[in-house]
Amino acid sequence: MMISRMLLVASFLMLKTAAAGTPVQQPPYNVLFIAVDDLRPNLGCYGDAKAITPNIDRLAGSALVFNRAYCQQAVCNPSRASVLTGLRPNETGVTDLITHFREKNPDVVTLPQAFKQAGYTAMGIGKIFHGSRSTQDEVSWSVPSVQNLSVRSDEYFLPQNKKKGKAGSYEFTEGPDDKYPDGKIADDVIGALRNFKRNGKKFFLAAGFKKPHLPFCAPQKYWDLYAHTDFSTVAHKEKPRDAPEIAFHQWQELRGYSDIPDAGPLAGDTAAALRRAYYACVSYVDVQIGRVLDELDRLGLREQTIIVLWGDHGYHLGEQGLWCKSTNFELDDRIPMILSAPSVRTAGAATDAIVEAVDLYPTLIELCGIRPSRALSGKSLVPLLADPARKWDHKAYSQFCRPYKAITSGRPTHMGYTVRDQSWRYTVWYRLKDNVIESRELYDVHQDPVETVNLAGRRSYKKIEDKLGRLLEQYRNRK
Repeated sequence: MMISRMLLVASFLMLKTAAAGTPVQQPPYNVLFIAVDDLRPNLGCYGDAKAITPNIDRLAGSALVFNRAYCQQAVCNPSRASVLTGLRPNETGVTDLITHFREKNPDVVTLPQAFKQAGYTAMGIGKIFHGSRSTQDEVSWSVPSVQNLSVRSDEYFLPQNKKKGKAGSYEFTEGPDDKYPDGKIADDVIGALRNFKRNGKKFFLAAGFKKPHLPFCAPQKYWDLYAHTDFSTVAHKEKPRDAPEIAFHQWQELRGYSDIPDAGPLAGDTAAALRRAYYACVSYVDVQIGRVLDELDRLGLREQTIIVLWGDHGYHLGEQGLWCKSTNFELDDRIPMILSAPSVRTAGAATDAIVEAVDLYPTLIELCGIRPSRALSGKSLVPLLADPARKWDHKAYSQFCRPYKAITSGRPTHMGYTVRDQSWRYTVWYRLKDNVIESRELYDVHQDPVETVNLAGRRSYKKIEDKLGRLLEQYRNRK
């Protein structure tokens, strides 16, 4: 512990003497930045007994696991824009799937761009920015990104699914891992690592895996892994009592698939199959991550490489009457986050400190001695790497828009802002045209981890609401 603290102090001292945008004189750490789409903390290292994730669990055994990490908005484009700019959704101007963060922040320096400007080779393979053409940001990379677009036709192989748009909600077929996109992404990441080993260049290598995003597609063997696992039931299937309707949606993302009804509940066997398919895709991605980590070890690069693994947001699998993401509930906002840094050894440790995805940018540049070109909204997690049990009075802030179609139209009428501290989740829904508060939600997540009862409006909780409400006003007005 004393050595870790000394290293931490040295890091701060060196950082203060660094010129803006340039690395200090310290070991030239590389960065392997692993993003996983729609991954909630259903992993062995997070205590999920059903999950078969030995490779991510192995990484966790040599890293710091953040038990309470939260995204800034539970859908791809806003979440990724926030992580990659170090700014919150109100600051990026991105709260939907169509807006590019440079519309409001044309000169922002993204996380990979900061490494690029500091002399690193910044390379993106797979889904790092949101997977549409309009949301890419090629100026962030030293070389053009590859496999970065989400192409539906690449995900299916069964004849009945080979059509434009959404088809079956899941598909598993015989074949090697690189039959489906994430196997190809792992191949390219491994190839990039070999090139970096040969040329000796410092790298920021971003690997973006596309599963377990819908449709749940992977080689058959991953479906077979869960042949004897019971997915027939899920805890807390009902909507939270007294929660406002604006907090929910109609699972529009799932409804579009050909084997899912347009309205109403799912049949029990359909719900069970979807859960099994989700877990199968998590295991598929786990194996691809394992291949990458094995190659990093084989090449002798692990000791000089910082590794971070994170999910862009959480997910519902039938809990609270919901499927997919796009809410302000705990299951959608909470993400897995695992960080391994050679300079600060907290192997196999975990922390219950509340942290945010937006904290990754300041953390990684500090570890590599790069000063930010502008103020960042996150908080560096380097102190927690040195001492995971240290006092950490931090809150997590997230938000989501309504109506649901606003994520594709860019025209919200309401915005829900939520704050999470160690005991509470408080959400306030504003009508945007006149800033009128229409609904409130308060959940005791210490006693009620999967929110089942909305306590907002009860006299005995007024002081808590007032305190958390002031925090949300401060957050909402930060632009």
